[in-house]
Amino acid sequence: MQQEQDQKPLLGADNNALVALLAINLVGYVMLGLLKVIYFLESEPVEKFYNQLFYPLTLQRDWFQHPWSLLTYNWVHDGFWVLCANMIWLSIFSYVLQVRGANKHIFPIYFYSGLIGAIVFLGIGANQPLVGAAVSVTGLALATIAIAPNYKFLPTIAGGIPLWIFGIVFILLQGYTLIDASLAVDISIIVGGIMGLMYVVLLKRGKDLGKWMHQLLHLLNNSLSPKN
Repeated sequence: MQQEQDQKPLLGADNNALVALLAINLVGYVMLGLLKVIYFLESEPVEKFYNQLFYPLTLQRDWFQHPWSLLTYNWVHDGFWVLCANMIWLSIFSYVLQVRGANKHIFPIYFYSGLIGAIVFLGIGANQPLVGAAVSVTGLALATIAIAPNYKFLPTIAGGIPLWIFGIVFILLQGYTLIDASLAVDISIIVGGIMGLMYVVLLKRGKDLGKWMHQLLHLLNNSLSPKN
């Protein structure tokens, strides 16, 4: 991997990609939850909430009616424990990337893994919605393992726990949760993971797929900065 110049950002820093990803996922979940409560208080059937607000954000076979779902499905969740699990794994792997000085690659990996997984999902033929951050988190997981497999958590306790062990646990849990999922969902998550690996491989070869995102963010920051 190329030597990165950015150091691990502070918790409240504007460029902290981990905090930004957590915030977007959590705020999205809370907002949809509040809207669901409003529908309930207005005596509207819960199906109306899902049909009008939730399903248009998830990826389904009629995605062309809601083309933005290609970019929104991996930011919304319909279950607290699913959200909690995804955010825990997101935090673990993204933290390691930050420690390795790869904070600026967290969002691009999340984005590309989710997008490519979504395209494959639609190509196979979707018979159930694709929703949640699992595809993108799998991309982050495999990318992180490829970059720092021997990174150790709690190094002062019995030599620490290497990241690859967390990777095995993650893969086993993902496999268990996918038992009841459709083939399209299973394959999209696998492809998301492969995309995370490909991002790292290309980065090692000097091809930064996130370069345009970094440049766009830099341009936006400059345009919004107060002029002296």
